[in-house]
Amino acid sequence: MNRRRAYLVILGSLAVAWSTAGRAAENDPMNITEGALDEIHLKVPTLSAGAPIVIRPFTTEGADLGTGGKDAKNEQRLNATRIMLKIAPELLVEGFNAALAEGGVFPAALAPGCEVVPENALVIEGKFLRIDPGSRAKRYWAGFGAGKSGVQVTGTLKDASGKVLAEFTHMKNSGFGIGGGDYAKFLSDDSRDVGRDLALFLTKWATRKDLHKD
Repeated sequence: MNRRRAYLVILGSLAVAWSTAGRAAENDPMNITEGALDEIHLKVPTLSAGAPIVIRPFTTEGADLGTGGKDAKNEQRLNATRIMLKIAPELLVEGFNAALAEGGVFPAALAPGCEVVPENALVIEGKFLRIDPGSRAKRYWAGFGAGKSGVQVTGTLKDASGKVLAEFTHMKNSGFGIGGGDYAKFLSDDSRDVGRDLALFLTKWATRKDLHKD
């Protein structure tokens, strides 16, 4: 076999391997990216519908505040993140509860402060990784997604005994608004949208929908 032919054979083998790996990743039912959520790792193959759900307030401690951190270039960004550190967990639960009710697959979530967890309950808890107000000026002048805000969380779904059923990471962004939009308004919308997507994920999983699709 001459050198050129050997080279072509190697390229062909690599192409097949890459294609196979890509299909395997797309079809992996337990590890999903850019589907119902940005990243999902299932620990069990199925989820039963109708179980009571407890959603714990996600902690904001240690969240990356992006342009609204201690080096924020203006007071509006700094104020927006100060507000969101207090209300983002509540807004996430608000969005979650609204979408859960719309789905009709699970009963209304139990109060976040519920001390007694039913034996068949599902428990969602996690933390905010990022609460970034972005840049109003970039949104206004550059557009095309520049300067967008973003709220990112990571967390787990467990049963009442503490067994992990799934792990997830998800982020929502806002990038358009009159005059570049309001920082706190965008971040509030992002927080609610994250909660909604978490509820939709549970509904899809329990009804055997394809989690690879958003």
